[in-house]
Amino acid sequence: MPSPVDEPPWTACRVHFLIVFLLVSFNLRMSFAAADPLLLYLERDLKLSLTDSGIFAVLPVMVLGVASTLAARLVSVIRPRMVVLIFLAVAVLGVLWRSYGGMVGLFGGMVFIGLGLGVVGSAILGVLKDVFPFRSEMIMGGYTAFVCLGTSVGSGCSLPLASALGGWKPGLAFWAVPLAVTLLLWLGMMHYGKDMGKTTHRRLQASIRPLLGQKKAWTVSIFYLFRVAGAYLLTIWLASLMRRRGMNADESGFVLALATLCQIPSSLLSGKCVQWLGGQARLMFVTIPLSIAACWGLLFGSLSWWPCFSVIFGLCIGFIFTLGMGLIVQRAADEATVVALSGMSQGVGFIAGGLLAWVGNFCVGSPHAELYIAVLYTVYGLGGLVFGLLAARPGMVSGAGEKTHGQPQE
Repeated sequence: MPSPVDEPPWTACRVHFLIVFLLVSFNLRMSFAAADPLLLYLERDLKLSLTDSGIFAVLPVMVLGVASTLAARLVSVIRPRMVVLIFLAVAVLGVLWRSYGGMVGLFGGMVFIGLGLGVVGSAILGVLKDVFPFRSEMIMGGYTAFVCLGTSVGSGCSLPLASALGGWKPGLAFWAVPLAVTLLLWLGMMHYGKDMGKTTHRRLQASIRPLLGQKKAWTVSIFYLFRVAGAYLLTIWLASLMRRRGMNADESGFVLALATLCQIPSSLLSGKCVQWLGGQARLMFVTIPLSIAACWGLLFGSLSWWPCFSVIFGLCIGFIFTLGMGLIVQRAADEATVVALSGMSQGVGFIAGGLLAWVGNFCVGSPHAELYIAVLYTVYGLGGLVFGLLAARPGMVSGAGEKTHGQPQE
């Protein structure tokens, strides 16, 4: 195995890749988040029922899970950099279809967006491992921060943009623009960056099947599952629960917005905190129990303390999210295994974790909804702590496949 001294130098091409990689990260959740603040207008104009709205809320999570598992198969047929290009285009088409396709387009467009961004989110990690083989874990902090930033921008700017552009249709269609710009920059990198990295100019024979018998792959995946379950449980239901506690609609929305913003600094500082505390396990021991305490504080503490609880919760989720993504890259032995482990972890995480988060749907109508949601979050948090500690132990996941030979990508 090469040593860090063999790492390629920082060239203009690698800087270009890093910029585009962060732009891709910025877009991975932004177009989803932009739809949530406009849901009332969608319900009014498209006559959505309560069931339709619930499906619309959970659909992106489920599609992301399915799409993530497809990436491993796709990179064995199509070169990873071309996979990213094609599925960025799929996401652009999905954004436009969602805006102007009526009821069918609303749900079909979300499927296209989830399919496109889910495949991109897994495939691009293999490219990252190739271009920055010894710095990929550090870069994952930037990845998480930009995902959180994009989510905040999407949810925060959606309503003003819709008002400025004349309605929810052009307001939602606008989010195709940053995706299209990112696609063009990625295309330029493919054309001018042929000397950048080696393996992902070729197809990767990645397969999830060999990982199914490896305990380390399962511990990483189940940690990701509980991370998704806990985060989405509160993302979906926190605003409505805070309204039940006496907040108005604007205040309850700001609780979640503040928590999302606070994920950005903790994502960027995650690597430093791991070094300072002496390992990933110690950071988990601090942040997961703190996130549970913050959840109980938000749902049962004094409302005058909600900014404090929201900040703590957001900081902890930023650390946990970055640890989950970093473990995928760190525990994978090579580029093919990164894509396969990403597909397995995000597939298991988004599908099973999304279903666990949706359990909250059966609790919110109860007079004791806050208690049930807090207990569920505690269970998911403690489950994540157990499997996170196992995933953080030394050991590698390997055997997903070998790099195939072929002509360099044009």
